[in-house]
Amino acid sequence: MNQFIEKFGALIQGSTSGFDRLVFRGTLRGIQYIHGMMGYLWHRQVLLKDFGKLAQTTTDQIKKASLAEAKQLQRPTIYLNSSKVDKKGIAEQIVIKDQIEKGLICVLSCVEPCFEF
Repeated sequence: MNQFIEKFGALIQGSTSGFDRLVFRGTLRGIQYIHGMMGYLWHRQVLLKDFGKLAQTTTDQIKKASLAEAKQLQRPTIYLNSSKVDKKGIAEQIVIKDQIEKGLICVLSCVEPCFEF
């Protein structure tokens, strides 16, 4: 944790700690609606015709970084054929099987259903 804070300290606004794993879930509420997305694109100076390229580039960057970390730590990467699969259950099984006490458990990927602009 100290290494993370040293590396990204300027970007950190707060921290929390606990005795066990912490699970964070969230959404980017600011871009969940059309006006928020339009504001985001205006701020980034992205034309509507270029949104697809921005979305694909961002997705590729996140995927590449996640897979690289999993490969470096020799953790499994699993593609799920359905978004209805219990992802938490899969992770819990891997924790037990591999006796993981801390760190990356696995990388799961699938195509999630969603609304689109």
